[in-house]
Formats: sequence, structure tokens, C-alpha cells
Amino acid sequence: MPSAGARGWRKAAARVAPLDQHDAEQIRCVHLGGPVTFGYCRRVADALPCKLIIGCWHGRLNIIAFLREQFTADQLRQALQREPGSKLDQFIEVVERTQSARATSGEEEDRRHDQP
Repeated sequence: MPSAGARGWRKAAARVAPLDQHDAEQIRCVHLGGPVTFGYCRRVADALPCKLIIGCWHGRLNIIAFLREQFTADQLRQALQREPGSKLDQFIEVVERTQSARATSGEEEDRRHDQP
């Protein structure tokens, strides 16, 4: 029979919402100057959230609870204390990510065409 602690762990694990549950929601990014999805905001740098995520999303969802459920304290500290790069650096990063995603998508498309 599992201990009370084990049952409590299962209950806590069951309450954690999917990481991508809000990814399609959009807002205007004050930093980039255009629309972005929550999915972009939560993984903008090395799979960590944007430094501004709390201020930008606090009126739309329970951002504090979401961040605490999905990230460790060290990850949040690293993300929220990070210095943002220049707009040019961010633009270059977005272009590189887009090119990488397109390359990956193209490779998958090639594999599908190669199959009999």
C-alpha cells in the first residue's frame, strides 16, 4: 500500500497543467513591437521565459502560478534576471530560429517524399 506521501505526490503531479496550454494566446509585445504568442514568451531564450513575461501576461492568466508549476526556482531566477539583448540581437535570434524551423520542416518533408 502506498504511503500518504506517495498519494500526495500523485495528486500534485496530476494538477500540473500542460506546458503548452496557453501557447496560442497572443498579445502585443512591448519589447518587439508586434504580436507574439504566449508560446514564444515562455521559451524565448534557451527554453526559458522572457524577462518581461509576468508584466505582460499578468492580466490574461495566472502567470505566477503557471511559472511556479512549470519551471524550477533556478530557471526562473536565470530567466527573470537576464539582461535583454538589443532589438537587433533579438531580430537575428528570431530569424535564426525561423530558418532552423524551416530547415527541420524541409527535412521532414523530404523524408516523406522519399518513402515508397
